[in-house]
Amino acid sequence: MEIEKFLRKSLTPFHVVENCEKILIENNFKKLTFFEAWNLEKGGKYYLTKNQSAIIAFVVGDLTEYSYNIACAHTDFPCLKVKGNKLFDSPQGKRLNVETYGLAINYSLFDIPLKVAGRVSIKSNETIESKLVESEFNISIPSLAIHQNRAVNQNAAFNVQNDLLPLIGKVEDLKSLFNLNDEIIDSDLFVVPDVQPFSSGKNNEFLSSPRLDNLVSVYSIIDAITKCQPKAISIACCFDNEEVGSVSKQGADSILLKNILNLINENLGYSNFDLIKACEKGLILSIDNAHATHPAHVERNDGLGGNNANLIFLNGGIVIKHNTVYSSDGYTAGLIKNLLDKNSIKYQDFYCNSDIKCGSTLGLYLSSNLCMNACDIGISQLAMHSSIEMMGKYDLERMQKCCQAFYNNSFSCKN
Repeated sequence: MEIEKFLRKSLTPFHVVENCEKILIENNFKKLTFFEAWNLEKGGKYYLTKNQSAIIAFVVGDLTEYSYNIACAHTDFPCLKVKGNKLFDSPQGKRLNVETYGLAINYSLFDIPLKVAGRVSIKSNETIESKLVESEFNISIPSLAIHQNRAVNQNAAFNVQNDLLPLIGKVEDLKSLFNLNDEIIDSDLFVVPDVQPFSSGKNNEFLSSPRLDNLVSVYSIIDAITKCQPKAISIACCFDNEEVGSVSKQGADSILLKNILNLINENLGYSNFDLIKACEKGLILSIDNAHATHPAHVERNDGLGGNNANLIFLNGGIVIKHNTVYSSDGYTAGLIKNLLDKNSIKYQDFYCNSDIKCGSTLGLYLSSNLCMNACDIGISQLAMHSSIEMMGKYDLERMQKCCQAFYNNSFSCKN
């Protein structure tokens, strides 16, 4: 599956996991569950899902080295979340009741094509079944004309509770929105941009699309896990709910991965001490997009644009992220820089402006829960958390190459 199709079709975390499953199945990965016995083998390729919105895939190497190389990303992104199953009346038709999910640039949601998508719970034969859905037509959120809101260019002159409710038109209820025959008992639905990814720049060197943060990272680690030939155990973790704190059964700050490592360790016949050693010797690569230097606001990055500024460039290579909210330290950043150098992959270092709060990601949660060394990296981008984000097109291939090299490497960490 090409990246443009993956971005367009992955409308919600549920659809992200569905598309990741398709890629893994095409590459002969076997699905496991928490309810059936495992029979792991050297060279085996496996995956599990949790809540249909998180997916963990792993490859058992030749086990000449017993350690864990773990790359992680997240399946969710800022958008609007539907509240309940009821629609609101308006003079122009029905409106959808929503709230914000994550920290989106809300004004970027106005006047663009949107879809309603996610998961609905349906009662069937006295049981509750889940069904993935997406609206067959677009909806939108009309902005208020500048003639009726003269202050619109001076401030964010709108509110979520009223102004961000999408206009659906002449439909009766949510069931008819998705052409369902069964009654919807409850749902996890989102309103998300439905925009075709596009290239820009003189040489088409930029890629713009919804959901670049963080689906290009998901795509990279899933692509790499299908191609790696590890000595140790390589693991791709795509967690949900990073944008709202990672505290969920399918989030990075849960015991989900720890449970899976315990099951792998036990099934392969290793002891609890072996598990601790495998974590100590292994490495976590936390992958989430990074802030490129904005062309109009160089001052928002570290430094003031002079020779000593830490500027971050689109198509400038893998970004190694340094801040107290990231898991990177001098040792783990050194390990990754050495790996990138050996594989001729460009990289750059990100430091946050000291007066601006830095956004967090997955690394510290996993690093602290598993007591493992970790490093935060990402692809640089502009317009993070906008409905349409922008990145350098050539950095995707670098990230895929980086992830594959990471999985194939034996780090044997000592710190």
